[in-house]
Amino acid sequence: MGGADRASLRAGIIGALLAAGAVSALFLAAGAFEDGPDGPPAAASTTTTPATPSVGDVYRRARLGVVLIDHRPPGVRPRTGAPTRDDGVATGTGFVVDRAGHVVTNQHIVAGRGTTTVQFGPGEKRARATVVRRDASTDLAVVRVDRSRAPRLAPLPLGDSDSVGVGDPALAIGNPFGLERSLSVGVVSALGRRITAPDGTRIRDVVQTDAAINPGNSGGPLLDGAGRVIGVMTQGRGSGIAFAVPVDTVRRVVRDARRRPRPER
Repeated sequence: MGGADRASLRAGIIGALLAAGAVSALFLAAGAFEDGPDGPPAAASTTTTPATPSVGDVYRRARLGVVLIDHRPPGVRPRTGAPTRDDGVATGTGFVVDRAGHVVTNQHIVAGRGTTTVQFGPGEKRARATVVRRDASTDLAVVRVDRSRAPRLAPLPLGDSDSVGVGDPALAIGNPFGLERSLSVGVVSALGRRITAPDGTRIRDVVQTDAAINPGNSGGPLLDGAGRVIGVMTQGRGSGIAFAVPVDTVRRVVRDARRRPRPER
């Protein structure tokens, strides 16, 4: 083959390759080489769904905002050991709702004149608290601790009653029999229950749960699976039946306590 023929052949091959490349580009632009409906996706998604927190995760975050509350009438000596039935001191649970030092609990724990103290963690010194709101019609109360006496406030987020459903996870953290920051786990058993408050008023829209509740749990938070407060534990009936004042009612009482900080007898 002569030199002219070889040059002509090379030119033809190069032209064919260029033409094939142009056709391939057209097919790619038109999506001709994308995977079919039974093939793998054309591009992997980089979006990830946030993991649902475990029960342990919720507990570890929320426990720092749960406190032990004592209330003793005038003349009763401070407790030095575990609670007993005849020591004259009312003991329960509360939880921090803001960094101003407001703590929610049950009204029946801090009812009447006396001295209220809050313990923010096992082994920590008790801090004096002032009762700024009592609402016997909902069995809720708000006490306030001076921030200088509680430098590590860890408020719990409040949920929304409309988002609570039967079958949802329910976690109760409290101090049953003085056993601080004990966790019990169950589900929301029912909604819209009615129970009787200390003053005889009917509390509406109460949350029922099968989470284990014992003396000392009163005033503690009932949490959803994300760690938001959905109620305040107030009564236990035994055999897997306990009740919590709904969080929407809690919001109202806390708001009133901030606006008009005075105890209601």
